[in-house]
Amino acid sequence: MTAPAPSVPPHPPVPPSSLPPHPPEAFQKEEGSALLRYGLAVVSVGVAFLVQRALWPIMASTPYLAFFAAVVFSSWRGGWGPGLVSTGLSLLAVQYFFLQPLGEWRLEPDNVVALIFFLSLSLFATTLNVRLRRANAERADLLERERAARAAAEYERARLHELFMHAPAHLVIFRGPQHVFELSNPLNSAMLGNPERLLGLPAREVGPKEEAERVGRMLDHVYATGEPFEGREVSLKLPQPDGSLREYIFDVTYTPTHDTRGQVDGIAGFGFDVTDVVRARARAERLARELSHNEEHLRLLAGASSFLATSLDYQATLRNVVRLAVPALADWCIVDMTVGDGGFQRLEVAHAPGEPSEFREQLWAPAPYEAIAPELGGAMSLLLQGQPFFIENVTEEGLRKLTSDPGRLEVFRQLNLRSIALVPMVAGERPLGILSFATTWRSGRGYTSADLPYLQELANRAALSMENARLYREAREAVSLRDEFLSIASHELKTPLTPLNLKLQALRRELDRTPGPVRRELVESYLDVGSRQLKKLAELVNDLLDVSRIAAGRLSLECAPVDLVELVRDVVAGYEGPAARSGSALQLECEDAVTMGVWDRPRLEQVVVNLVDNAIKYGQGRPIHIHLETRDGKAALTVRDQGIGISEESLPRLFGRFERAVSDRHYGGLGLGLYITRTLVEAMGGTVRVESRLGEGSVFTVELPLQAPPTAA
Repeated sequence: MTAPAPSVPPHPPVPPSSLPPHPPEAFQKEEGSALLRYGLAVVSVGVAFLVQRALWPIMASTPYLAFFAAVVFSSWRGGWGPGLVSTGLSLLAVQYFFLQPLGEWRLEPDNVVALIFFLSLSLFATTLNVRLRRANAERADLLERERAARAAAEYERARLHELFMHAPAHLVIFRGPQHVFELSNPLNSAMLGNPERLLGLPAREVGPKEEAERVGRMLDHVYATGEPFEGREVSLKLPQPDGSLREYIFDVTYTPTHDTRGQVDGIAGFGFDVTDVVRARARAERLARELSHNEEHLRLLAGASSFLATSLDYQATLRNVVRLAVPALADWCIVDMTVGDGGFQRLEVAHAPGEPSEFREQLWAPAPYEAIAPELGGAMSLLLQGQPFFIENVTEEGLRKLTSDPGRLEVFRQLNLRSIALVPMVAGERPLGILSFATTWRSGRGYTSADLPYLQELANRAALSMENARLYREAREAVSLRDEFLSIASHELKTPLTPLNLKLQALRRELDRTPGPVRRELVESYLDVGSRQLKKLAELVNDLLDVSRIAAGRLSLECAPVDLVELVRDVVAGYEGPAARSGSALQLECEDAVTMGVWDRPRLEQVVVNLVDNAIKYGQGRPIHIHLETRDGKAALTVRDQGIGISEESLPRLFGRFERAVSDRHYGGLGLGLYITRTLVEAMGGTVRVESRLGEGSVFTVELPLQAPPTAA
């Protein structure tokens, strides 16, 4: 955590020009050429001579003073050579021009000491000047070296600062035990939101309080122990300009800095933003897990089809479904199947080992199905929509979305559910039921949205397998029904042929036995029996033809005004004989004279005949009541017998094709009469229903609209 960076030079620093050192022996180069230096020595002696000559009247006692100045100047300006030349010329000038005897080269003993003293002072002054010049040269050289070193240090400092400012890492320098910001490169400052004032602030006052405190503890440890700290993938949550918090992940290193005494005086921090790398790695790991998960699901689905196809038994298929799901995919699995009345029936509840088995019995008794997924309209609405209901992480709110039943809500709480998926089972366009998967916190497993397609595919394959099992069962039932029908049909077709054949054989024997005309009464009785049997045979054939027309959609109606009272009376009159032979009496009651309607008379007569014929067949010789009335704009025909009745479980299928509620050993028939009756009545816009109890007779009621036009079958 760092501060805004100082101003960055617009251009990279230029390295200082390297200056070669000046050794003391080379200092003459600064004074010019040798000719100039020796020339200055000679000139200085000349100037001293002129000055001494000018001041001779008042300085006769000090002839060496001006020449000593020339020696000092020459040695200071030119070094040893010019100094010695100036000294020699000065001795000659003094001895010849200013010492007695003047103008002669003769040296007096008194002047020898003065000349020696002058020579000694000149040599001493020259030595001092030469050493002073050397010291000055060395000092200048040292100063130049220091300047070069400073320039090099400034260059390196500027280059280091440049590197810090443009480094692709977060760099910061703290000073003191409070970890005061001394430096922060722009990358680090931008991460902190580029605060206006950052340099000089303690680390604990920058950024969110919790994060700043955590970083402060790290810095305290480094400052106190002097040991570097290295952290890998350290998470920091920092505020953004929009006020949100963003998580950064860093590899950080905090290194202590030391003063001249070796004491820790600060900390240098280096951070590398690995957020994208860590997240990319996490995504790669997640994708790898999903890939492995998907491979496992694909293997499961690959084996599911063959496993589900091992049986065409409906119950066995349901068991196979839950065996596939538990415990491989789910900790709990529930199968709810639709039933004919638009409701549901719970058929399977299974759980993985380790789950509390006492809840299994409670789950067998389902809550009201409209309480499932109440926000979506209940289980049937969920099934019709064909969309799964999914909760990845179950919460109290999620449980209330799952069910509104208080008892079932408490069971789900105790199960400690983690994930729930309710997946519709649909075969083609036919909804079959709902397959419920659940995982709990005990197993640690959960579902994600990526698991939904596989759960849905498993449900689809299970639905297809169950549909195949259902179709196979219905096919077997159809084959069995066909075989039973063929057996009954062959028996029923033989029934009228046998007495007809017997009567014809008896007539043949009578003709052979009587040479003359056969008695009329006998022939008429034989013809009457034959006509009845042929009529019965024709009725059987017509029923088969009607069923064929209904199945092919070719049954048509030819409607005309019909008096229902007249039609019913004709049918009753025609069946008085058969009723009398069975011991029953037909009792007709017509209370309402308004029974005119627009119907197909032959088909309507067929309906009445079927109902009356059934009443005679199963009436056990007891009276049969036929009641005709008009109510609510409809003609209502009721046929009541007091015969064997119909069991309650047989009533829903009584009007089905080839359905029989009695044994074919005791009662004949193809099981088509009531099927044809229902079809014809509905084609004419009416309804037919039955009320019956076993042993208490049956009541068939037909209601037909008097005004509404009929519809074709």
